[in-house]
Amino acid sequence: MNLERLWLWFFPRRCVWCCGVTEPGSMLCAACEPEAAPLRLTDTQLDGTQIPLVSVFPYNSKAIGIQSNFKFYGGRNYAHSIGYAMGDALAAFLDKPSDWVFTCVPMTVPKVKDRGYNQSALLSQAAARWVGADSAPSLLVKLRETKVQHDLPADQREENVRGAFAASQPKQVKGRKIVLCDDTCTTGSTLRDCCRALEEAGAAQILCLTFLHTLLEE
Repeated sequence: MNLERLWLWFFPRRCVWCCGVTEPGSMLCAACEPEAAPLRLTDTQLDGTQIPLVSVFPYNSKAIGIQSNFKFYGGRNYAHSIGYAMGDALAAFLDKPSDWVFTCVPMTVPKVKDRGYNQSALLSQAAARWVGADSAPSLLVKLRETKVQHDLPADQREENVRGAFAASQPKQVKGRKIVLCDDTCTTGSTLRDCCRALEEAGAAQILCLTFLHTLLEE
């Protein structure tokens, strides 16, 4: 984390609420803190499982601005600010996050080439660096292309991704505690199938970590 803080002198951390510059140790600027702080750092369980899920903000909050810029408009320079916020959230619930290995929801090669990066991989790497943990973004592989989840009704999303993911390095998964990172959790279908693949590969424990989560609004 010390190297990360040094790096922030040259590339300042951004408030994940308004995208303005904030202090190196804070996910929110002083102006946004009173409004945003009550909504952040929420933990629950991945729907339909016993797997813990930690998310930073509700989907329909001002945090969607930095998220959309990062994911859809080439704003990869926001990855460290969002990833650090995810690391901060996780550190509030784990005594030793450095004992865990961070990985991410994978994309197919054509999709990565089309976007230019896998946003979940960048977030998992940034969050891992921030808490001093190992990062292994290639533990999972996506076996086939799927329809875009947000274009489908909730009842079709589970089937859309069923069996779409597998462990690419089972020996690196077996017996490990895994933090599975993604930018957003909506119905949880994608995360559940990734968790299935990790469980089949012998992961000792799994925790899901996202920046946004629609279920937090309920």
